[in-house]
Amino acid sequence: MSPATALLVDVVVAVGLVVVLPLGLSLLGPRTVPGAGGPWWPAAGAVAAAGAWLPSGPLAQGATVPFLVGAVVLLGAAVRLVLPGPTPPLPPEVRLAVGVALVMPGVGAAAMLADRGGWGLLGFSGTYLTLTVPHMLFAGFAAALVAGLTVVVDRDTPARGAGRPAAARLGALGVPLGTGTVLVGYFVSDLVELLGALVLTGALWCTAWAVLGIPARRGARVLLAVGSVALGASMLLAVWWAVGELTGAPHPGIGLMAATHGLANALGFALCTLLGLGRVAREAQRRPGPPGRSPRTGTLLQERPRPAHTPSRSPGRRQA
Repeated sequence: MSPATALLVDVVVAVGLVVVLPLGLSLLGPRTVPGAGGPWWPAAGAVAAAGAWLPSGPLAQGATVPFLVGAVVLLGAAVRLVLPGPTPPLPPEVRLAVGVALVMPGVGAAAMLADRGGWGLLGFSGTYLTLTVPHMLFAGFAAALVAGLTVVVDRDTPARGAGRPAAARLGALGVPLGTGTVLVGYFVSDLVELLGALVLTGALWCTAWAVLGIPARRGARVLLAVGSVALGASMLLAVWWAVGELTGAPHPGIGLMAATHGLANALGFALCTLLGLGRVAREAQRRPGPPGRSPRTGTLLQERPRPAHTPSRSPGRRQA
């Protein structure tokens, strides 16, 4: 990887750690992820991102510690989310997609720790580990999170028939499946990796189509449209890369992929779509209706109010 490409990857990772990860967590809210919407997450991301500018060694590895701690917190949040429980009452495909989104930063944190120390990890080293970090932040965390939240937004849309629920559900199921298959392909074969890329691409296109159907005001609608178009183009590049790796056909190099696929996913898809979903959440707060979302954080996952219940009193039982 050339110095210019390495610099670009470091900048993209910094955007993911300082902006995209905290922004996505704020949409989940502090009931789902401790501290979501607060200053700790961007501060921890800034420390980890700063480690990229340090020489490989203990000091650079020490900078990853806040990211590792955050990854453990996210893992605990994922376990609480996927286990059956009263809060939040979510469809299973949303639990799956958001749960996977919360796990993926942990893979990136482990890769960052090994990379900053000049180590190998599970047979990978160097460029593979360096590129694992942005992939886990964007293709892992952001993509799965958007897929899950799109189902929630579509379900809560005020206009009956305005959303695209089938596409949203397919995306929420397919993104975790495709991401997992790609990860398995790293250890098995380029063919499995290509199959995973195809599944992931199809699922993300379903999510992009569902996102385009979300009713929103102009500002949010523009952000969501930009994110969906950027995603469609960037995933074509991902498939081109996977086909080239399998068949030996000409395909973009790492530098070109970072400058096109990487930037399109990071700034076009992840950042714009999450900003658009945040605007959708804030717009929903202004509509009259039952309370639910926090006006401070604009969360999309929230505890829905339970119907009032008055316990029946037995006529012969005296109240304490």
